[in-house]
Amino acid sequence: MRRALLAAPLAILLAAGGCKAEAARESAACDGVPPLALAGRVTDAADVLDPAAEARLSDRLARYEQATRHQMVVATTPGLNGVRVDNFGTCLGNRWGIGDKDRDDGVLILIAPKERQMGIATGSGMENILPDDKTLEIVQQMTPHFAKGDYAGGLSEGIEAIAAQTGETP
Repeated sequence: MRRALLAAPLAILLAAGGCKAEAARESAACDGVPPLALAGRVTDAADVLDPAAEARLSDRLARYEQATRHQMVVATTPGLNGVRVDNFGTCLGNRWGIGDKDRDDGVLILIAPKERQMGIATGSGMENILPDDKTLEIVQQMTPHFAKGDYAGGLSEGIEAIAAQTGETP
């Protein structure tokens, strides 16, 4: 039932973001990335978040998008299937059409708890305001939370750091 409630906002999210042309033509780097259905702003396929945490994170991501016009989503996966975490995240972002089609300004935070890996994938339109060195700093801020099993806390910290870095004002 909860997923049914997400259907309308999800349809709006997908329509507003548009699908990137690259999504139709995946690269070889996406080989092995399993189909993972987008469930909303938070897709917890690894089942590491409780429903209340998912709702809080989703609400925060909606406020971020409204304030900045950039889309940010969170995904957890039960496994990387031998795919590098950066390739996995980029493939999901492209498949799901995260970010505005013309600005290519999406952000995807990916967690693979079984492999103890995570990454932040960005569209090319975000690379100047959220470069690799900044995403690495944000990952390092999130890691202590994950080490304690506090995925919601780590994600909250990461979302706030990304929001601050990409121009959201409180």
